[in-house]
Amino acid sequence: MPINDFIQFHFGWLNAWIPSFALVLIQLLYMILYREGGKRAVDTSWYTSKDKRYATLSFVFQGTLLLVSLFVPLRIGTPLFTVGCVLFAFALVGFMAAFHAYASTPKGETVVRGVYRLSRNPMYFFYEVGALAVCIASASLWLLLATIPLILVTHGVILGEERYCMTTYGEDYARYKARTPRYFLLK
Repeated sequence: MPINDFIQFHFGWLNAWIPSFALVLIQLLYMILYREGGKRAVDTSWYTSKDKRYATLSFVFQGTLLLVSLFVPLRIGTPLFTVGCVLFAFALVGFMAAFHAYASTPKGETVVRGVYRLSRNPMYFFYEVGALAVCIASASLWLLLATIPLILVTHGVILGEERYCMTTYGEDYARYKARTPRYFLLK
């Protein structure tokens, strides 16, 4: 593919916004269906100033990713599109499973069911895999340039959340943390 194919940028109805916004809609749907879990998910009362910076940057990069996706065409009919779709389907199923496990866990308990048995941060992991899948399906350097900083900043968000979980859930979370990798196979 010529380099121009990787940097195309124009608004279109069959652009990368479709899968990108699907990830956001799933979050909103679960927050509506599981109100208590949704309240827990957006509680930032414990944030330090560093946590607030990471959360703000994460919000900015997610917004940038969504905005850029409006102008990046999907490569429908190409092998990259097929690979991206398969990877996105995997991410979508994992993302929904992670939200369901989180939202259905009672308040005050460490989330350890479902995909949380395999990863301490499956929601973030699957969201990022979904974002990378969209990059592949669209063969877009623009989206990749928005996704990479999001992944890096999200790691900072995760470290803050893990600190909070240690403080809130104590020994229960420490045992969970000792036996469960942060990102599936990666501690």
